[in-house]
Amino acid sequence: MKTLLFLITLLLNLAWTAFLFAEDNTCWLEAPSQDDVWVIVYDADADGNRGNVIWQGRISAGGKIKVVSTHGNIRYDYKTDPDQPYAGDITVGCFGQRSLSVD
Repeated sequence: MKTLLFLITLLLNLAWTAFLFAEDNTCWLEAPSQDDVWVIVYDADADGNRGNVIWQGRISAGGKIKVVSTHGNIRYDYKTDPDQPYAGDITVGCFGQRSLSVD
């Protein structure tokens, strides 16, 4: 009986842990080591449609920032010169603590 109770408790704990990590819609945006980058990050739905701005600013050369998406996708624009227009409009998956290079 104790063994059965232990196994049930173990399985419930494993299931709960899997549930917690299954919804990890976070990623890291990294700047190249030689350049600062200015980035606008938009939330995106499963089809890649642009949503609200979830982060905007400068990432220092070699630095990174953490982004949390709603549905596991983001779109972003970037530039390496603050006086130039943004480019890119890149759609990418943002989940599981992925690291994404912005360049």
